[in-house]
Amino acid sequence: MAIDLSKKNAQEIIDAAQELVAGTPSDSRQLSKYRIRAILNGGADGIRALLGNQMDTSDADLLPAPNLLQSGIDRLAQKISGVPQVRVDVANNNDSSRAKNRAEKIERIVTAYDEKQRLNLQLAQAARWLPGYGYCAWVITYKRDKNGFVYPCAELRDPYDTYPGNFGADQQPQELAILRNIPRWKLAQIYPEYSNTILKPQTDNPNQQTMPLYAFGDNTGGGDWEDNTGQGVDIIEYYDITGTYVVYPETRELFDYIPNGLSTVPFVFMKRFSFDELKGQYDHTIGLMAMMAKINIMSAIAMEDAVFTETNISGELESGQYRKGRFAINYLSPGTQVSKPANNIPYQLFQQVDRLERQLRLVGGYPVTDDAQSPTSIATGAGLAELNSSMSLMINEYREIIKVGVAEMDAKRLELDELISMETGMDSKPIAGYYNGTAFSENYKPSTDIGGDHRTRRIYGVMAGFDEPQKIVTGLQLLQAGVIDTETLQDNIDGLENIVKVQERIRKNKAETVLFESVLARSAQGDPASTMAVVAIYENPNAMTEILKQFYTPEEPQMSPEEQALIQQQQLAQQLPQQPPSIADAFGLT
Repeated sequence: MAIDLSKKNAQEIIDAAQELVAGTPSDSRQLSKYRIRAILNGGADGIRALLGNQMDTSDADLLPAPNLLQSGIDRLAQKISGVPQVRVDVANNNDSSRAKNRAEKIERIVTAYDEKQRLNLQLAQAARWLPGYGYCAWVITYKRDKNGFVYPCAELRDPYDTYPGNFGADQQPQELAILRNIPRWKLAQIYPEYSNTILKPQTDNPNQQTMPLYAFGDNTGGGDWEDNTGQGVDIIEYYDITGTYVVYPETRELFDYIPNGLSTVPFVFMKRFSFDELKGQYDHTIGLMAMMAKINIMSAIAMEDAVFTETNISGELESGQYRKGRFAINYLSPGTQVSKPANNIPYQLFQQVDRLERQLRLVGGYPVTDDAQSPTSIATGAGLAELNSSMSLMINEYREIIKVGVAEMDAKRLELDELISMETGMDSKPIAGYYNGTAFSENYKPSTDIGGDHRTRRIYGVMAGFDEPQKIVTGLQLLQAGVIDTETLQDNIDGLENIVKVQERIRKNKAETVLFESVLARSAQGDPASTMAVVAIYENPNAMTEILKQFYTPEEPQMSPEEQALIQQQQLAQQLPQQPPSIADAFGLT
């Protein structure tokens, strides 16, 4: 079946967006996303999502309900976030320097892309959305820097307002609808030619109604990042193989259309693995979280009731009225019995909270070790490693999703960069950034340096999932065993910048140590020059490099007295005025 590549009109875009937004799968998915967003954002909406809309949330922040989903998603995001390293492989084992330099040039180009769009911050946010909502999406576009150069860029979109199309057999959607809520003045700045339409609300015809696009709840509420005032206007971004469409549904006008020059759709879609429906990491834990919140509140009430429980007195009171509270004294007749009813309900509730917490951690993949708690009192060493194995497998699965998605993003950005170069005529553009821990700044030509090679490979470091102490211990063990080299260990330690400079300092320190020990050894043998060098270093230790350089610089060889006399005669002969040759000398008769 042929794909329709013709340009769509505004009504077709609205109909397509309505189909993606208002379908039954989207309706069910949006309900889950609404609950997850409310719980993770906390506050009154989170309490309503857990305990029902009838709950009085005037003092929601004071309720003793721990938000384990929030801490769990933060711990998980801290493990799976981070930009994977880019690698461009040389095809067919071509070990020529030209092929290697070209591959490294593409790696630096992609690294510059990442830095310009701040991919590290985007992935930190996506690491929370991907487990929370079950998916996230980037749209491929371009941006212009302050010098007028145009570069490809991938923009992260909020999954809450993102609606993918049919996934198909390859589990990748071919269309994407994004509902954005933007302030009117900002939208008028983006599209000044439509400013009169945007800044004037459509109130002339009260019977005209805008087609409802939102599948559940109030999508334009305070949770929207682009318009936290709740007074913005809705626009539709629609992406498919034909291009990018921006539609203003209030007047059903097509504000913008950007044809797609890529060979694939102009967006990247990442989703977590599930059975046969888009599901987040914590969709199945909402009921447990609600029950845990209820029991925590009931436990607090039961504890208060246990403190202020009634007092039973069997006997006669001799001091008049019975007094309560601190420092109260009551006089009772002999044989009187005073007791409080025993109530063990609070302790039973505490045990039930522990059971619910274990169930919630098991279902949500949130082990206690993430909170620096030991799972048992006897597991140590390899035992703890075995207990963490399931969590490591889950992290590796998320990282595989991110690696494949970012590699697809690289291919689309490289392809778009070539198209931009052809359309704008910008044959050469500057790039700058950090590559292998070293800063670089150079120019590149997309048509020749990229040259249709859009394949990249993203990898995480061998110790990317370890904490810092574990990285150092494991790295030193691997280094001692010869499995990795020093530079690989340095690449995997956070905080080491400009590794090339660090390597130069290490080699310089090693050389200075060897040379200084040699000077000390020669000084111990009675060499006067070495002793003088040691004394000079003692007096001025900061100048040790210059002193060693002067000590090991070879001296000029001494000339013998005969050689000095010969040189002096030659210099004297050059200084004396020379007489013109005689006729006999000129004809060689002498």
